[in-house]
Amino acid sequence: MKLGTYAAALGSIEQQKRLDVIANNIANASTPGFKKDNIHFSNFLGEVSYTSMDQGPLRQTDNNMDVALYGNGFLNLQSGQGSYYTRAGNLTVNSDKILVNQDGLPVLGKHGPIKIDNPSTLRIDETGQLFDGNKQIDALDIVQFSPDVVLRKNQNGYFQPASEGAQPSQAQNCTVRQGSLEGANFEPVEEMVKMVETTRNFEAYQKTMQTFDRDLDGQIISRLTA
Repeated sequence: MKLGTYAAALGSIEQQKRLDVIANNIANASTPGFKKDNIHFSNFLGEVSYTSMDQGPLRQTDNNMDVALYGNGFLNLQSGQGSYYTRAGNLTVNSDKILVNQDGLPVLGKHGPIKIDNPSTLRIDETGQLFDGNKQIDALDIVQFSPDVVLRKNQNGYFQPASEGAQPSQAQNCTVRQGSLEGANFEPVEEMVKMVETTRNFEAYQKTMQTFDRDLDGQIISRLTA
Protein backbone atom coordinates (compact mmCIF):
# COMPACT_ATOMS: atom_id res chain seq x y z
CA MET A 1 0.00 0.00 0.00
CA LYS A 2 2.83 2.42 0.83
CA LEU A 3 4.44 1.74 -2.57
CA GLY A 4 1.22 2.77 -4.29
CA THR A 5 1.05 5.97 -2.23
CA TYR A 6 4.64 6.86 -3.07
CA ALA A 7 4.08 6.20 -6.78
CA ALA A 8 0.99 8.41 -6.79
CA ALA A 9 2.88 11.13 -4.91
CA LEU A 10 5.73 11.08 -7.45
CA GLY A 11 3.19 11.18 -10.25
CA SER A 12 1.61 14.25 -8.68
CA ILE A 13 5.00 15.96 -8.47
CA GLU A 14 5.64 15.28 -12.17
CA GLN A 15 2.31 16.74 -13.18
CA GLN A 16 2.87 19.80 -10.97
CA LYS A 17 6.22 20.45 -12.66
CA ARG A 18 4.56 20.13 -16.06
CA LEU A 19 1.88 22.58 -14.98
CA ASP A 20 4.54 25.09 -13.91
CA VAL A 21 6.28 24.87 -17.30
CA ILE A 22 3.02 25.12 -19.27
CA ALA A 23 1.80 28.05 -17.15
CA ASN A 24 5.05 29.92 -17.78
CA ASN A 25 4.71 29.32 -21.53
CA ILE A 26 1.15 30.66 -21.55
CA ALA A 27 2.17 33.69 -19.48
CA ASN A 28 4.71 34.55 -22.20
CA ALA A 29 2.42 34.00 -25.18
CA SER A 30 2.71 37.69 -26.11
CA THR A 31 6.42 38.06 -25.30
CA PRO A 32 8.43 38.83 -28.47
CA GLY A 33 10.87 36.10 -29.43
CA PHE A 34 9.82 33.78 -26.58
CA LYS A 35 10.85 30.14 -26.97
CA LYS A 36 8.65 27.61 -25.22
CA ASP A 37 9.99 25.22 -22.61
CA ASN A 38 9.24 21.51 -22.33
CA ILE A 39 9.87 18.90 -19.68
CA HIS A 40 10.31 15.16 -20.17
CA PHE A 41 10.37 12.44 -17.53
CA SER A 42 12.29 9.28 -18.39
CA ASN A 43 11.22 7.68 -15.11
CA PHE A 44 10.06 8.74 -11.64
CA LEU A 45 13.48 10.12 -10.77
CA GLY A 46 14.77 11.47 -14.10
CA GLU A 47 13.61 14.67 -15.74
CA VAL A 48 14.94 16.70 -18.64
CA SER A 49 13.96 20.30 -19.30
CA TYR A 50 14.64 21.78 -22.71
CA THR A 51 13.69 24.76 -24.83
CA SER A 52 12.26 24.54 -28.32
CA MET A 53 14.23 26.83 -30.62
CA ASP A 54 11.76 26.64 -33.51
CA GLN A 55 11.11 29.80 -35.47
CA GLY A 56 8.19 31.90 -34.21
CA PRO A 57 5.77 33.73 -36.52
CA LEU A 58 6.66 37.25 -37.66
CA ARG A 59 4.23 40.09 -36.96
CA GLN A 60 4.51 43.43 -38.72
CA THR A 61 4.48 46.43 -36.36
CA ASP A 62 5.69 49.23 -38.68
CA ASN A 63 7.80 50.49 -35.77
CA ASN A 64 11.27 51.19 -37.16
CA MET A 65 12.82 50.31 -33.76
CA ASP A 66 11.45 46.75 -33.92
CA VAL A 67 13.50 43.98 -35.53
CA ALA A 68 12.64 40.34 -36.09
CA LEU A 69 15.17 37.62 -36.84
CA TYR A 70 14.22 34.98 -39.38
CA GLY A 71 16.53 31.98 -39.25
CA ASN A 72 19.19 30.95 -36.76
CA GLY A 73 20.63 33.82 -34.77
CA PHE A 74 20.50 35.93 -31.63
CA LEU A 75 20.93 39.58 -30.80
CA ASN A 76 23.96 40.08 -28.56
CA LEU A 77 23.27 42.11 -25.40
CA GLN A 78 25.77 43.60 -22.97
CA SER A 79 25.12 42.79 -19.31
CA GLY A 80 26.97 42.75 -16.01
CA GLN A 81 27.17 38.96 -16.29
CA GLY A 82 28.69 38.82 -19.73
CA SER A 83 26.76 38.62 -22.99
CA TYR A 84 23.08 37.74 -22.99
CA TYR A 85 21.46 36.46 -26.18
CA THR A 86 17.88 37.09 -27.21
CA ARG A 87 15.41 36.89 -30.07
CA ALA A 88 13.28 39.73 -28.68
CA GLY A 89 13.76 42.68 -31.02
CA ASN A 90 11.53 45.33 -29.43
CA LEU A 91 14.31 47.88 -29.11
CA THR A 92 14.53 51.53 -28.10
CA VAL A 93 17.10 54.28 -27.55
CA ASN A 94 18.01 55.43 -24.04
CA SER A 95 18.83 58.94 -22.80
CA ASP A 96 22.45 58.47 -23.88
CA LYS A 97 21.27 57.64 -27.43
CA ILE A 98 22.40 54.01 -27.03
CA LEU A 99 20.35 51.27 -28.66
CA VAL A 100 18.94 49.09 -25.86
CA ASN A 101 16.33 46.39 -25.31
CA GLN A 102 13.25 46.73 -23.09
CA ASP A 103 15.32 46.00 -19.97
CA GLY A 104 17.81 48.73 -20.82
CA LEU A 105 20.62 46.37 -21.85
CA PRO A 106 22.79 47.75 -24.69
CA VAL A 107 22.44 45.97 -28.03
CA LEU A 108 25.90 45.21 -29.34
CA GLY A 109 27.09 46.00 -32.82
CA LYS A 110 30.33 45.09 -34.51
CA HIS A 111 32.07 47.89 -32.59
CA GLY A 112 30.32 47.59 -29.24
CA PRO A 113 27.19 49.45 -28.04
CA ILE A 114 25.41 51.24 -30.88
CA LYS A 115 24.80 54.99 -30.72
CA ILE A 116 21.70 56.23 -32.55
CA ASP A 117 21.53 60.01 -32.98
CA ASN A 118 18.31 60.08 -35.02
CA PRO A 119 16.02 57.15 -34.10
CA SER A 120 13.20 58.39 -36.37
CA THR A 121 15.36 57.98 -39.48
CA LEU A 122 17.00 54.71 -38.48
CA ARG A 123 17.08 52.15 -41.25
CA ILE A 124 18.13 48.51 -40.82
CA ASP A 125 18.63 46.29 -43.83
CA GLU A 126 18.18 42.52 -44.07
CA THR A 127 21.81 41.85 -43.13
CA GLY A 128 21.59 43.92 -39.94
CA GLN A 129 23.42 46.99 -41.25
CA LEU A 130 22.21 50.19 -39.55
CA PHE A 131 21.91 53.47 -41.45
CA ASP A 132 21.03 57.08 -40.67
CA GLY A 133 19.82 58.10 -44.09
CA ASN A 134 22.62 56.91 -46.38
CA LYS A 135 25.25 57.00 -43.65
CA GLN A 136 26.14 53.62 -42.19
CA ILE A 137 26.26 53.65 -38.38
CA ASP A 138 27.18 50.07 -37.48
CA ALA A 139 25.82 46.56 -37.88
CA LEU A 140 23.94 44.38 -35.40
CA ASP A 141 26.12 41.66 -33.90
CA ILE A 142 23.90 38.71 -34.78
CA VAL A 143 25.43 35.44 -33.62
CA GLN A 144 24.72 31.73 -33.50
CA PHE A 145 26.03 28.70 -31.65
CA SER A 146 27.04 25.31 -33.00
CA PRO A 147 24.45 22.52 -32.57
CA ASP A 148 26.51 20.82 -29.83
CA VAL A 149 26.35 23.91 -27.56
CA VAL A 150 23.50 23.72 -25.05
CA LEU A 151 21.88 27.07 -24.30
CA ARG A 152 20.24 27.66 -20.94
CA LYS A 153 17.54 30.24 -20.34
CA ASN A 154 17.90 32.43 -17.28
CA GLN A 155 15.02 33.84 -15.23
CA ASN A 156 14.72 36.89 -17.47
CA GLY A 157 14.37 34.77 -20.59
CA TYR A 158 17.84 35.48 -21.95
CA PHE A 159 20.04 32.69 -23.27
CA GLN A 160 23.60 31.86 -22.30
CA PRO A 161 25.79 28.83 -23.10
CA ALA A 162 25.53 26.12 -20.44
CA SER A 163 29.21 25.28 -20.96
CA GLU A 164 31.69 27.88 -19.79
CA GLY A 165 33.90 29.12 -22.57
CA ALA A 166 31.54 28.31 -25.43
CA GLN A 167 31.80 31.09 -28.00
CA PRO A 168 29.33 32.07 -30.73
CA SER A 169 30.09 32.70 -34.37
CA GLN A 170 28.53 35.13 -36.81
CA ALA A 171 25.04 33.98 -37.77
CA GLN A 172 24.56 32.43 -41.18
CA ASN A 173 21.29 32.42 -43.13
CA CYS A 174 19.65 34.86 -40.71
CA THR A 175 17.54 37.69 -42.12
CA VAL A 176 16.65 40.86 -40.25
CA ARG A 177 13.16 42.31 -40.73
CA GLN A 178 12.84 45.91 -39.58
CA GLY A 179 9.36 46.96 -38.46
CA SER A 180 8.43 43.43 -37.35
CA LEU A 181 8.64 41.25 -34.24
CA GLU A 182 8.96 37.52 -33.84
CA GLY A 183 6.14 36.03 -31.78
CA ALA A 184 6.26 33.16 -29.30
CA ASN A 185 6.90 29.84 -31.07
CA PHE A 186 3.81 27.98 -29.90
CA GLU A 187 0.04 28.05 -30.20
CA PRO A 188 -1.57 29.24 -26.94
CA VAL A 189 -4.62 27.05 -27.57
CA GLU A 190 -2.44 23.92 -27.71
CA GLU A 191 -0.76 24.88 -24.44
CA MET A 192 -4.18 25.44 -22.85
CA VAL A 193 -5.22 21.94 -23.92
CA LYS A 194 -2.04 20.54 -22.37
CA MET A 195 -2.79 22.45 -19.16
CA VAL A 196 -6.29 20.94 -18.92
CA GLU A 197 -4.96 17.42 -19.54
CA THR A 198 -2.14 17.85 -17.03
CA THR A 199 -4.53 19.27 -14.41
CA ARG A 200 -6.79 16.24 -14.80
CA ASN A 201 -3.83 13.90 -14.42
CA PHE A 202 -2.73 15.76 -11.30
CA GLU A 203 -6.21 15.49 -9.79
CA ALA A 204 -6.32 11.77 -10.61
CA TYR A 205 -3.06 11.16 -8.75
CA GLN A 206 -4.38 13.17 -5.80
CA LYS A 207 -7.53 11.04 -5.66
CA THR A 208 -5.43 7.88 -5.86
CA MET A 209 -3.36 9.03 -2.89
CA GLN A 210 -6.51 9.78 -0.91
CA THR A 211 -7.88 6.33 -1.70
CA PHE A 212 -4.68 4.62 -0.59
CA ASP A 213 -4.61 6.66 2.62
CA ARG A 214 -8.28 5.90 3.37
CA ASP A 215 -7.80 2.18 2.79
CA LEU A 216 -4.66 2.17 4.91
CA ASP A 217 -6.45 3.97 7.74
CA GLY A 218 -9.28 1.44 7.50
CA GLN A 219 -6.86 -1.47 7.80
CA ILE A 220 -5.19 0.07 10.85
CA ILE A 221 -8.54 0.68 12.56
CA SER A 222 -9.69 -2.84 11.79
CA ARG A 223 -6.53 -4.33 13.35
CA LEU A 224 -6.81 -2.15 16.46
CA THR A 225 -10.44 -3.06 17.01
CA ALA A 226 -10.09 -6.78 16.20
